[in-house]
Amino acid sequence: MTTTQAPLQLRRVLFIGTPAAFVEAERWVAAHGLESTRTLGDDLLVAIATEDVLDGICSAADAAAVQHVRALGVPCVGVAPTVPVLSLAAYLI
Repeated sequence: MTTTQAPLQLRRVLFIGTPAAFVEAERWVAAHGLESTRTLGDDLLVAIATEDVLDGICSAADAAAVQHVRALGVPCVGVAPTVPVLSLAAYLI
């Protein structure tokens, strides 16, 4: 089985929202050789946001972060506590 990996400059995953919601997802990201960040940048593979953030129930800074990544064309996916990493797998295949 072959997989296509993202270029090195696109190996960062931005987390947007409450940090406690991302514990398992951050472990998964690290285990797969990706760098997690909470800082906006132009070199992002994907952004992961809590459902509250995606629903607009968030701080102005979180809303601005979602707008920024969408303007860059970076996928922004939600992570539910029951399935924290399934949505990430598509970005590594």
